Amino acid sequence: MPVAQPRHSFSPDVPPALETPVPRLASGDEEPVFSPVHALQQELLPLADASPKPVDALYPLWLRVAIIGGSSALAWGVIIWGVLRLG
Repeated sequence: MPVAQPRHSFSPDVPPALETPVPRLASGDEEPVFSPVHALQQELLPLADASPKPVDALYPLWLRVAIIGGSSALAWGVIIWGVLRLG
């Protein structure tokens, strides 16, 4: 008669880890890995260091609002004209 084996068994003879994983220092023989992401970061780094434009250098507020409002009104006019033309 066969002996019933347990479904889940422990293996008590697993050797313990000799040392815990730690970060290692790169030796001088290793070459750095250059990927397209690294190249893009190097290209964008000077742009990130640049100081932003002062607010005085921007266009005046009334002109910015007029351009946005005018283009929106023109777009709605074209849409309404097209709908009326189809009908």
